[in-house]
Amino acid sequence: MKHTPQRMCIACRTMYAQDTLIRIVNENGAAVLDMEKKRFGRGAYICKNTDCIKKARKKQMIERHLKCPAGSELYDCCAELAEGLPKRRKGDV
Repeated sequence: MKHTPQRMCIACRTMYAQDTLIRIVNENGAAVLDMEKKRFGRGAYICKNTDCIKKARKKQMIERHLKCPAGSELYDCCAELAEGLPKRRKGDV
């Protein structure tokens, strides 16, 4: 049986399988979504739960974990992914 990597959501602090979480990376001093989960740099994971995304936005958890600014567009994209809405085009965020 193959081991599945586990990661912790920064908002609810619950462990989930890595492939079920949204990964955000500090890339050259800016927080960006990592859809392929292969970008280099410091990363943070958040679950696809709207309550966790709201909590992370309210307490600026992404900024704190990545030590870089994260715009409101990033939180909006995470909320869209959590709600299952269509993904934005490459390069939007």
